[in-house]
Amino acid sequence: MKNNLSLDGHTRKRIYLFRHGDVSYMTNGQFVKEPNHVDLTPKGKKQALAIDENTKNVRFDRIVTSGLPRTIQTATPIAERRGISIDSYSALIEYQWSPQTIVDTSIEKLGFLFEDPEFQVATGGLETMDDFFNRIVQQLMNLLREDWHQIALVLHGAVNAAIMCWVNDLEINQASKFDQDHGALSVLDFDLENDGTVIRKCIRRFNVPPFSDDLDPPWMSSWESTVAKFIKDRR
Repeated sequence: MKNNLSLDGHTRKRIYLFRHGDVSYMTNGQFVKEPNHVDLTPKGKKQALAIDENTKNVRFDRIVTSGLPRTIQTATPIAERRGISIDSYSALIEYQWSPQTIVDTSIEKLGFLFEDPEFQVATGGLETMDDFFNRIVQQLMNLLREDWHQIALVLHGAVNAAIMCWVNDLEINQASKFDQDHGALSVLDFDLENDGTVIRKCIRRFNVPPFSDDLDPPWMSSWESTVAKFIKDRR
């Protein structure tokens, strides 16, 4: 397969970056015990099918997820269409937080990713935001050095926001700038030297919703809406 090249002759790799479909972290008014194990809701399953339909003519050399169920469930239709397996990297899992800790904190801050220096404490975080950012960026850089031309990454809201921060040369405390709808697509191009060094990062599309008629976003970001449900159910 011939490499995609930039105008100045560098190898260009393209990532189709998806956020997983809709999920719920509440059961009978209580936080789930293990947020890493939640499944797609019926709405999320429809979004996964829409992703597949919208990209049916796009070539993916590989399909990569974090390995958490919601990313695998979202990626499965596009993988089955192409008859290829799903690769998973645990370093790309969502920011880790504890439902047992968060119930006694000011969870309103969860709606604004990493803005507050006390974000980790306020949300029951199990890792610092810098450690989270570094593991995402390191795994992405490792992935860019692997042999492929176009891939689908099906990941998480905060993970994708961290990637967007890196692409825009921003610190992780700017992550709230990059809200994405569940099931949304962003397209990123990376130009590399022969030794794998990234010399250029370009955003070609951002937050394209899974349903093409869903173009009028709500007033709250997707993270604010999730936290608002937490607050409503906790009262």
